[in-house]
Parts: sequence; C-alpha cells; structure tokens
Amino acid sequence: MNTRVALTLCLLGASGCEVVPADDIDAGAMSLMVDAAPDRSAARDTPLAPDAPDAPSPDRPGAARDVDGAFDAGAPRDVGVDAPISIDTPACTYEAVVRDSAGEPRNAAGQVRHCWPGEAQCFCDRDNDCYAQAGYVPRCAPGVADAGARVDAGSPIDVGAPRDVPRDTGTIPADDPVVYTGTLPARTGRSVATIRVNGNAREVTVYVPASRGASAPLLLLFHGTNGSGAGVFDESDAQAVANANGAIVLAPSSRYRSSGDWDHRTEETYWETYPNGSPTANEDLVLTRALIVEARRAYGVDAGRVYALGHSNGAFFATLVASALADRIAAYATSSGGLNRCANTWSCSFQGSGSTCAALRARAGWCACSGAEKPVALRTDGRMPPGYLAHGTRDPLVSVQYTCELEARMAAVGAVTQTALRDGDGHVLPSDFVSAAWRFLGPRRR
Repeated sequence: MNTRVALTLCLLGASGCEVVPADDIDAGAMSLMVDAAPDRSAARDTPLAPDAPDAPSPDRPGAARDVDGAFDAGAPRDVGVDAPISIDTPACTYEAVVRDSAGEPRNAAGQVRHCWPGEAQCFCDRDNDCYAQAGYVPRCAPGVADAGARVDAGSPIDVGAPRDVPRDTGTIPADDPVVYTGTLPARTGRSVATIRVNGNAREVTVYVPASRGASAPLLLLFHGTNGSGAGVFDESDAQAVANANGAIVLAPSSRYRSSGDWDHRTEETYWETYPNGSPTANEDLVLTRALIVEARRAYGVDAGRVYALGHSNGAFFATLVASALADRIAAYATSSGGLNRCANTWSCSFQGSGSTCAALRARAGWCACSGAEKPVALRTDGRMPPGYLAHGTRDPLVSVQYTCELEARMAAVGAVTQTALRDGDGHVLPSDFVSAAWRFLGPRRR
C-alpha cells in the first residue's frame, strides 16, 4: 500500500524562500529536481550577474588614486553586520547589510549591496559588489524576516535636501545652431575623435557599447586640471556603466589656458568657467553643445537623457554645463567640486570629519566667504538640473566646504541633490564614481 502525505517544501533560490504546498505526494515515488542558478561563483557562493564587466582594481586602470599616485584603498571592508536573518519563513529574505562610514550598504563579506544578485537590473561587478540600475525592482515584497535588511537604492546618503521638484517643462532644443566640424565614429568600442570649434581642434575619447539601443543615454565626462578625456575615462568606471546600460560616453579634453583663474594660480590645462558662463562665448561650452548635437546625429541619443559628470576642475565645469545648458542636461554629478564663494579655491582649506554637511558645518575652521558664486551662479528659474555631489571630507586641494555650499544653494533654488561624503578621504576620483552617480542620474529625464 502506498502512503500519501502532505508536505510543504521551502525552495531557497536567488529571491529567497518560496513556500510550495505539495498535496497528495506519493511518498513511494518521490523525486527532487533542483534548478540550479547557472551563474554562480563557487568561491563566494553568491549569484553573479551574467557577463558583468570587469570592475576597476589596483592592478587595472580605473582604481582610485590619490594626488600622489598611490591607490586609494576605499571604504573599510570589515564592517559590523546585523544578526543573521532566519530563512525559515514564508517571507522572501535578503541578506543583512549595514552602512559603512561612506554610507554604502555592505553584507557580512564586505560587499556592496544596493540590489540583490540574480534580480533584473542588478549589476554585479567582478568583486561581487552589486548596484541597482534604472528600473530595478526587488523580486519579492519585504516581510517580517527581512525588515531592516532591504536597501532603498534611491535613498540619499545625506538627507535634508529636497527629493522631488516638478519636472522642467522647458523644451529641448531640436536644432542647436552651434557651428562645428568633424564627426563622431559610427563603430562600437573605444576610439578618439576630433571636433573643431572656433577654429580649434578638440580631442574627444569616445566609447560606444555594443549594447547601445536606438535611443541611448549620453554621458559627458570631464577631467580635472592637466588631465585628459582618455585619462578620466581610464580612471573611472564609465566603460562598465556604459556596457551595463547601453550608454554613450564622450570624454573631451580641455585646452591650455595661458593664465590662471579663481581655480588655478597660473597657466595650466583646464576648463573655462567663471566669469565666462556664456554658451556662445565660452569655447568649452560651445564644444559641449557641439558634442550633444553630434551625438544625436551619429548615435540617435535620447535628448532627454544627457548627463554631465566631472572630477575636480571637471566637476566645476559639469556644474557650469548643468546651469548654462539646463535645457539640454537631465542631471549632473560632481566629484571633489562644489560652489565657491571665496576669492579662489585655495582661500579655504577647511577639512573635517562627518558624513553629512550638517555635521561638517559644526566643526572648527569653517570658512566665512560671501563673494560671487563660482563656477557659475546657479539658475533660479526652477530649471536647475538635479545633482549628485561626492567629496572626501579631508580633501587638501578642493575643500569639502565647496560641495556643502553647492548642496545648500541647490536646496535654495529648489533643485534635487544627493550628497555622498567620504569621511576622511582626500582628493581622489573613486573608482566607482560613475556607477554610484548613475544610480542617481539614470532614472532622471529632461
């Protein structure tokens, strides 16, 4: 005689524990089929995103460097972790995470978890750090078992700034009358192009991913003083973000300036900003306009998803681009930049310890500056694009105070910001800057 029993099976997969009732199962003829995840790392025993691009590391281009050339070790890997979460429950569960000193959610192994491996639009790099891409939706709703373990990928690290403002209803110019010569290459992969504006040849590092769709987003990436488009492309994770999201990356090089300005003591190669913020008279803004027009012609990029990103002097320029070309820019991101109301960038040497601008303002040494806004006076007509603002609190070259001033001014004009302060870090371009910024930029449109 066959014995028939009623069982409840708990199948643990990438999304957690799913309860499956099995009525009238023949105990004498039971078999078990396991559908194993094909992309699983034996070393980590954690699902990996398929075909994930390599992430930067100290032995590859892209790792963060400090101003002396040494590699930045990044956030501490040994962080405290909440008590283990039981999986003996019908609710789906995610692994426990805690925020480190930089605000990143990390699991017990020290891996970043802005989303959960194996889920749609969750990109995991070689180190199994996982970043939520545009459109990420957790596979299962939170329950009692995972309370406090899920991470809202869109939540700001530095709270207090407004999160939502009405979308700009201004029109995107269909035909910018900017004059230029030269073309961007149609082929995929990395290449170098020359665009000529005002009679001057300007070099542009171009990256077109094979994953590019019919209406790709465009990332404009600006380097720091005496840098180059090729250099900032290599030092950042822009290529990985482009591959994961089908985005075009254009990284132009600035020009040699025969004298200094508020950001430079003497002649150097840098982006022109204050006091010349004219989209028609500032050659670097003319170049930026030309790149947007040419990218639309060559690649059909989405005019509503153009983003400006930069580090140091490039961060100041990205802020100028966002304000001066607000009808073309969906959002922008800065690393070690900000808004300076001192006479020049070296007028204020404030450094501090803290994870928010509110905490830093309470520290000794905060500078009292009340001059003109540099690199640009922000727009006050309700059209200032949202900004992602990153900075190390011990930056010896560009004070973190300038990023805090930009955060405050953005709030004053009604613009959205997210500020990511790295407590104790210096003047470095984090190797994950573009991917961290993309979580803020990607969902935003003009």
